[in-house]
Amino acid sequence: MTHHQSLKHRIFKVIDDHSNKQPLNRLFHGLLFLLIILSSLFLIFETVKPIADRFSILFIVFEWITVVFFTLEYVLRVYTCTELHAYQHGVLGRLKFVLTPLMLIDLLSIIPLYLLLFKSDYSGFYLFNLFRIIRLFKAIRYINAFKMVGAVFYHKKDQLLVSLVFISFAFVFLSSMIYIAEKDAQPIKFPDIPSSMWFTISTITSVGFGDVYPITTFGKFVAGIISISGLILFAIPMSILTSGFLKISNPEERKSCPHCGKKI
Repeated sequence: MTHHQSLKHRIFKVIDDHSNKQPLNRLFHGLLFLLIILSSLFLIFETVKPIADRFSILFIVFEWITVVFFTLEYVLRVYTCTELHAYQHGVLGRLKFVLTPLMLIDLLSIIPLYLLLFKSDYSGFYLFNLFRIIRLFKAIRYINAFKMVGAVFYHKKDQLLVSLVFISFAFVFLSSMIYIAEKDAQPIKFPDIPSSMWFTISTITSVGFGDVYPITTFGKFVAGIISISGLILFAIPMSILTSGFLKISNPEERKSCPHCGKKI
């Protein structure tokens, strides 16, 4: 192993090997996680005008420190990714690596600030703040619960897709029904099916839409069906996800005979 390869391997062990419990590894990941949390908290406090006015310099300095650290982390991850078997093929391996979901999150969390440097106005400021919120997803690397959620969605993707299609069909059908029921009685409030979809959404989720409600007998009947359907429509994906969580959290059950209990 050359000196260059040895250096790259040591850097990899620090930034990407979560099984490594060395002090430098703990320091790096602890600092990274702290910056993720503080960056999110500062974003919240910046929306409070008195605090933003008083500590604006502090917020700006901290933002630059955070972005520089995240940029260094991103560059080092790209540099050392060839230590992983799946990305060891030089340029192509690194290109494949930077297109992974977590690396895209890392890139989106830092690039807006650099783009603002080349703008003469702040028209993209709100977009910049949106990407700062994305930094929360960087914590996925450190919280096993997120990995479990991802595994559940992956293993149940087919069932979830079927339920999504069913929910979409039901949503369009119910919106069409309430439109047919109310379009003549309330042409302003229910002028078309897209407008009726908002009523369907608010009714399914039990949020309510106080200034828009059915007045015809058939419309009230349809609204009742929509309300009841909300429970069923949400129950379908929830039951699928619950089943997935049970299987992920109890792997032994998947390897046992359902009749005798012996391991398969």
